Formats: sequence, structure tokens, C-alpha cells
Amino acid sequence: MPGNRAVTDGEQPLGHPLSCIRAERGWTYQDVVDIVARRVGNMSARREKAWRWEHRGVVPDLETQQALASELGVPHTLLSSSPWPAWLPVGDRPAARVAWTPQDCVAALDATAGTALHDRRGFVVAGAGSAAAAAQRWLALAPRSWPRPATVPAAATVAAPAPLLVPVSGPAPVLVPAPVPASVPVPASVPSQRTGPAAVPDAPAAPVPPALLAALAALEERVPALRRMEAALGGGPVRAVADAELRLVTDLLAKGPAARPGPAAAELPARRLFALAGELACLAGRACFDTGHEAAAERYFSAALSAAHAAADRPLGARVLAAMSLQCLSAGRPQEALAVARAARAGLAREAAGDGRAAAPAVTTATVTEEPAGSVRHSSALLMARQARAHAVLGQADVCQRLLAAAGAILTPDARSSADHRADYCAEAAACELALGRPAAADHWLRRTLAALPEGRARDRAGTLVLRAVAALDQGAADRARGLAGDAGRAVEGIDSPRVHRALVALWERLHGRPERHGGGRETPGRDFAMTAL
Repeated sequence: MPGNRAVTDGEQPLGHPLSCIRAERGWTYQDVVDIVARRVGNMSARREKAWRWEHRGVVPDLETQQALASELGVPHTLLSSSPWPAWLPVGDRPAARVAWTPQDCVAALDATAGTALHDRRGFVVAGAGSAAAAAQRWLALAPRSWPRPATVPAAATVAAPAPLLVPVSGPAPVLVPAPVPASVPVPASVPSQRTGPAAVPDAPAAPVPPALLAALAALEERVPALRRMEAALGGGPVRAVADAELRLVTDLLAKGPAARPGPAAAELPARRLFALAGELACLAGRACFDTGHEAAAERYFSAALSAAHAAADRPLGARVLAAMSLQCLSAGRPQEALAVARAARAGLAREAAGDGRAAAPAVTTATVTEEPAGSVRHSSALLMARQARAHAVLGQADVCQRLLAAAGAILTPDARSSADHRADYCAEAAACELALGRPAAADHWLRRTLAALPEGRARDRAGTLVLRAVAALDQGAADRARGLAGDAGRAVEGIDSPRVHRALVALWERLHGRPERHGGGRETPGRDFAMTAL
């Protein structure tokens, strides 16, 4: 069985706050128990105790926690208000702070690109409810107004840039360059309600440097290739590349019209740059989530939501919130995941209703997994299925089934819905059935997921095979589970997705009588795999 490969930058995520403390201070497990033993005086200093605190969800007794708190300089009063391990001091624990003005967005992007990549904390750090608060704020704010110039000068014709090529082991996805726009797109007229600088209709057009437009077109074309690569090879090979692209876009924003608002034509590439920054930050966040860098994923998602708002691109903002909702589910926050998905759906409903918002920027970042610009019906249905999964985790089967049926009525019979959308819907339905403890029904949906998954989504195919093996094991079909586990092991070769690898390791431990333990020693049931492999 393949092991968990190192991520691109060679740094494995630290999956527990205590592991961060040890890494910062150079402590071994033995050092930790020795410190406690010296302060408590009646504890056997066995390193296995500290290992279990990190890896088995065992909670130290109050006296042990107080000893550690004294060593770390943490007031004992914090132990009751922030239960273990939340009180451990592991650097900045920000709320989901989202910058809502274009200038503040540039500053947030500048503080994220390049630095979040090296955040090794493999756990969420923002406080409970912060993602839901950011989602509600995004929904409440009117999209920023962008000026409409009277005329827009045509850009010089530029040669199509070469597709992004990254050395990988195994077959690489086919990269098809998108056409380069020959001119700057002209948005629709602006609404009277706005959150950004005052719009100036029919403002004199300032010339846009052709070199900027050529660079922007080249950067936009790379996004679909990066998305295909992430779907095929996992987040490991992609997150550093996406971060580097984000750094470049941020620099262009900082030096260009976003930093110094100017005539209307100069604003247009700025709007496209904000949309591109949002796409790249969301992609980097998803790649970090896939590789177990949870704190970094939070930071990228926050920056992506800010950029989507600055670009007045509600569909992009909804996609960012969908990713945040999945991270909340993975972190054991189903209520918050539900609130974030609801806000995303409400934003898409306003988009479909035409709430006076300016037209979305005409960028070339439509992907194989998202509906083309202007259509939000299928994306809203997938968010409905995400809500259903949150209700399933909460044990609310009736609400879950109603939402799944409503989403399925939109997606499955509609010939216009893509294979990716149908596969994503089936995967959500399977996760719902696993969360409700119904492995036979889950296997039905998992088989449909495999049938609908496009060939390029190798990472999701491997995760689906893992879950089919889990569902078989939960039904008592051990031989079938072993066969499917073998298929999953072969499918995951060459894929750098620690999220799927961890699920596969846990599956093999169950098959070989060494069940993965968590939360005080309970065996990991199939419903918990639904939060890891999908």
C-alpha cells in the first residue's frame, strides 16, 4: 500500500496543536511528559502518554493540563473557557477576517500569498462561527460597483501563451489553451447601491497597457490547467504553483489601478485581476485542504472571498463558500457548514434574480467543474446537496432526504448538467448515506459516482473506491472490501493527496484488525470516512 507522500515543499502538516508546540520548542514526546512529571510529581513519565494526546484524541487530566499551561505561560483560567487543545498557544488564531474594500483586499492578498504556503498547522485555527460570520457579511454587502467607460481601446493582439507545464510522475492531463481575448470586455451599467468607490459612468477612457492585458490573459488561461492538474494529481503538486501565480497577480494589483483608482478603462483589468486572484486563492486553499494544511486553507479562503467581493463576482464567492463549508464539515462543525452553504445559496439566488449588480468580469477561468458564467442553477443545486450532508451529519434524515431530492430533480435529469456536476451530486448523496449509517444505500450512490466521474478526476476516483470498500466493510462483506481496497491502493499511486491517503490507511488498519482510533478510542465508522475522502 502506498504511503503518505511528502507535499511539494517537503513539509508535512502538523495535525495537532501539541505537535506545533513541540516543533516550535524542539520538544520530543519524552520532553513533554518529563515537564509534566516535574511539575506534578506523581506522574509516570512515559512518552506514550503524550503520543496518545496527539494521535488518539486522549484528553489529559486537569492537573496535567495545568502543568503544561504553567510551562507555556498560559493562565489557568483559559483552560475552562477554551477546552483542550484549543488553549495551546500555536501562533495567531484569527477570526475569519475578510477585507471588504479593494485596497484592503490587496493588503490581505499580500499578507497571504507566499506566507500561507508555509503554515504547517494541520487544523483549523479560526474560532467557531467565524466562517459563518464571514459568509453572512458577504451576503449582506452589496457587490462593489465598477465604472463603465464610454469607449474602451482595443488591446494589441498577442500570441497565445504556452500552457502551464509542471514535471510530474505519471501521465499528465491534457492542457488546452483558451483563446486570448482581443479586447477589454465592457461591463454592464452600474447600480446605484455600491460598497466601493463611486462609479463614474461614461468616464474618459485611459489607455490600458497591452503588456498588462497580455499578461492577464496568460494568467487567466493557466487556471483551468491548474484545476485539471489538482483533480488528476491531488493538491500536493498544485498548491505551490497556485501560490506563486497568486503572488504575481497580487503584485500586479498592488502596482496597478487597484492601488490607485483611476479612469474607467484602467479599472477593467483591475476587476479581472481581482477575479483571477479569487480563483487562484480558492484553488490554493482547496489544495491545502487536500494536503492537510488546514490553517493555510483558511487563510487562502478568506483572501479568495475578499477578492470575489472586490470583483463583484457572486458565483465565485459562492464557490469559495462551498469550499469553506466542506472544511467546516471536516473540522466537525456541521452547524457552521450548514450556515455557510445557506449563505452561498442565497447569494446565488440574488445573482439569478438580477439584483442590480454589474455583470461579472469576462475572464477565461471557467472550469470543468463549474457551470459557465451566467448560469447558477446547477451550482445552487450542489450547494443544496452540501446542506443535505450537513443535516445528515446532524442526524436529521428527513430534512437531508428532502434537500437531496430537490437537488437531484435539478441535476440528474437535466441533459445540460455536466458529468462533473452529476458526479458531485452522487458523491454528496453517498456521503449523506454514510453519515446516516446506511452503507448499502451509500454504495449505490458511490457506484453512480464512479460511473459519472470524468477520467481526469483520478483523485476523486481513488477516494470513491476507498469509500466503497468502507461501505462493504460496514455491511460485513470483508472479501469485497479487501478487493476494493486493493483497487483504491492502485488508483492512488502517483496521486499526492494526503487526505485520500489517510482514509486509505485507516481502511487498511480496519481490514487488518488495527482500527484507527479517535476521540478517546472509538473505532472510526464508515460515516466518519465521508468527511475525509470526499
